[in-house]
Order: sequence, then C-alpha cells, then structure tokens
Amino acid sequence: MMERKAQWIGGTLTALVGVVLVRLLAPALAGFAGSLAVAVGYLLVIVGIMVVARATRPQGSETFLTIEQEAKD
Repeated sequence: MMERKAQWIGGTLTALVGVVLVRLLAPALAGFAGSLAVAVGYLLVIVGIMVVARATRPQGSETFLTIEQEAKD
C-alpha cells in the first residue's frame, strides 16, 4: 500500500515538474535552451503519467480474484 502511495506521489510530482518546465521556464529561455526545456518537460510529463498508470495496475496477488456466488436453483 505504501509503495503505491509513493508511486502516485512521485508520478504526480514528476508530471507537475514537467508542466512547470514547459509552461513557465521554457518561454523565458531562448534558442536551444528553450527547445531543450520543452523536450525535457514533455518527457517528464510522459514519465510521470506512466508512473501513475503503473501504480493503478493490480498487484500479483490481486490479478486473478475469483468471486464465488451461491447458486440459487
């Protein structure tokens, strides 16, 4: 449980840093530095979303849960 929470927090912060880099820092930079900031920012956003998506996947013990229902005839 704690590992998933850490992944959620880490992924969210990574994506937010990427957004801040693209929206706030990159426009202030000129030339190659601005282009590099945009590329790194987009990469951080993608990585952050992937980390959050990984945190939502079922763990090994939760993958194949079977629910037995009583048969009423």
